[in-house]
Amino acid sequence: MKTLLRTCLLTISLCALFVVSSQAQEDVENRTPETPDLNALDSNWWTYFAHPGDDAEARVEAFLEEVGIQISSLQASNRPLAQSILGAVGGNVRAYLALLDEPELTSQEVSAPAPGYSIDDLLALAAESRQASVNATQELLDVEREQRILAGASRRRDLAFKDYVNAAAGDEQLLAALTLIQSRSSQAIAARRLQLLTRRYERAASYAEAMAARVEFATERLAIDPEDAGLEDLLKQAAGLEALVVESQEQLRAADLAATGLDLDTKQGRSQQKLQQQKMVAAQVSLALAEVALAEIQSRRWWTELQLTMSSDMDVLQEQALQWSELTRRLGQSTVDWRRSTEDELLAVQTVSQEGLNRASRRLLDQRLGIAQETLGQIAKLETAVADLDLTGLAVDNAVAEYSGALTSWFTGVSRNLKGLSQRIMGLGDVTLFSVAKAPVTGGDILRALIILIVAFLLSRGIRHAIGRVGRSESSSTQASLYTVGRLTHYAIIIVAVFIALSSIGLNLGSLALIAGALGVGIGFGLQSIVSNFVSGLIILFEQSLRVGDYIELDTGLTGTVKAINVRSTLINTNDNIDIVVPNSEFVTTRLTNWTLGERILRVRIPFGVAYGSDKELVRKAAREAAAEVSYTLTNMKGREPDVWLVDFGDSSMDFLLLVWVNLQGARRPTRSRAAYLWALETKLTEYGIEIPFPQRDLNLRSGWSGMQMESRELVDDQERQDVT
Repeated sequence: MKTLLRTCLLTISLCALFVVSSQAQEDVENRTPETPDLNALDSNWWTYFAHPGDDAEARVEAFLEEVGIQISSLQASNRPLAQSILGAVGGNVRAYLALLDEPELTSQEVSAPAPGYSIDDLLALAAESRQASVNATQELLDVEREQRILAGASRRRDLAFKDYVNAAAGDEQLLAALTLIQSRSSQAIAARRLQLLTRRYERAASYAEAMAARVEFATERLAIDPEDAGLEDLLKQAAGLEALVVESQEQLRAADLAATGLDLDTKQGRSQQKLQQQKMVAAQVSLALAEVALAEIQSRRWWTELQLTMSSDMDVLQEQALQWSELTRRLGQSTVDWRRSTEDELLAVQTVSQEGLNRASRRLLDQRLGIAQETLGQIAKLETAVADLDLTGLAVDNAVAEYSGALTSWFTGVSRNLKGLSQRIMGLGDVTLFSVAKAPVTGGDILRALIILIVAFLLSRGIRHAIGRVGRSESSSTQASLYTVGRLTHYAIIIVAVFIALSSIGLNLGSLALIAGALGVGIGFGLQSIVSNFVSGLIILFEQSLRVGDYIELDTGLTGTVKAINVRSTLINTNDNIDIVVPNSEFVTTRLTNWTLGERILRVRIPFGVAYGSDKELVRKAAREAAAEVSYTLTNMKGREPDVWLVDFGDSSMDFLLLVWVNLQGARRPTRSRAAYLWALETKLTEYGIEIPFPQRDLNLRSGWSGMQMESRELVDDQERQDVT
């Protein structure tokens, strides 16, 4: 009961405290704030200006009047600055109050959806959607700009607050207080503007999203009125646009000729060439506009035919749809280049100083400026036209799906995409990748050269295989000769193929001969060792007598794993993880032991001895079991089982040899694998009670007692020396 009573009292106290604090807060909010004291600004001084109410403007004017009286008491040198800051404060506060009273803008509403839409309705909605997206982007830029302004105003306000805190009493403190009020009012204006702009952006973004959804909705509900189909009009428009495309192509050819036939020795000639080049860009844009307009009319014509359930040639439709998609893809790339070059031209014209120019030069600059501005407008129209073509193409795809079924439409789309991909890949063959001796090398040239080399390699391989089959029944000397003939034939075919491949990409073999002659002179003057190592590396790679990953041993005693075969040297990694660089010529001119050339496994020999009288079969069993317990031993390979041989009768032991096939890890670590097998042998032999003997010596006593003592001492000394060993 006491605990319950105590809890109830605590709850009642907290409720009373909350009611009292709420009432106090309400009284503070309803109470008119006091005029800020510039000599002692409290923490809530800004509420005097931001407090809502009809008397806000009167309070501001009263504050300005009171501060004006205080300024009159300042020193004469400080009054002009104080009056200037006070004027800025008054303007900022009045602007802030006006922003607080600014009414909220109403949101744009999307019209109610219609039961059906025509192509013209769809394009109109798409244009409105694009404009809404542009407006939303512009509003977002305004928001970001105002965010930067607010950040700067906040930093200035913080600095002004520090200056006010550190200011001395008197004129300095009053000026610092006025500066703080000015910076705080600027911050409040930026914060209010950011709030309003953010709301405007949210409304614009919401409207843009709604319009995009409406365009998607309209695309799925396209319909046509048979009476207003206008199929014949579309055919006539297509014929007119085809003629316009041909005319635009002729204009582009004329502009291209005009741009390449000018005199560039004079400044005016260079300006004239830039004008002609910009005219050529304008002609390209005009041709693109005509092609897009023709494609749009064609897509509307096909859509109309499909809606009227007329018989349509799907093969022709698929081919044209592929042309539309390739056109939009190509123009999407070209438009960026055209816009960039036109903007560069516009900037270049605007930055040219016209001082000292004659009338003809000024006229050229005016023409360049006008053509550039007109081209930018045409590019904007082209971007809109391409977007409309995408919509009409999508409408055709949807109509095809309804006309021929979803599955057939899917296969048609996949086939069209594959054709488009193949065309783009084939188009890469005409792209210049680099130049060699002023000869441009394209992707097609490289592909052709690769095909020549591959055919030559296959031909050489077939000839060598045929020569090898012929030489199987011949003697060893004849086989060696035939092998040499096959290798020489291989080298000859490859060299001839290389020259043919280089000729096919347009390289002059005469210049290559000069380069080879100069290279020969360089080799004769001091590059012998480098070339020797290079050729040795080629020999190693071609013969494959040395491969990455092989475990090798040189005549010098160096052992390790081949890590890399480079142009000049080969990198060997020893079992101590030390990388050693060895010139390639050493592998060609000296003897090399490749432990893993033929196979990645090898057989190791572990000699050991046991005492005379030991059971040989038990020794065999113990040695095999010891080998089986080592991880390097190969298991489950027929014909590669561990074996034990009795190889000799030694002075003190029967000598056995354990032969074990080890895996790649054991082959690359011979010392470690030998130690592992010896360790396992000693353990097993001890386990089976088999004695491992040590050297023994029999002594014959032929002298008296003194001689026997001397021989005994020699025997003891000899035994001690053997024990120490």
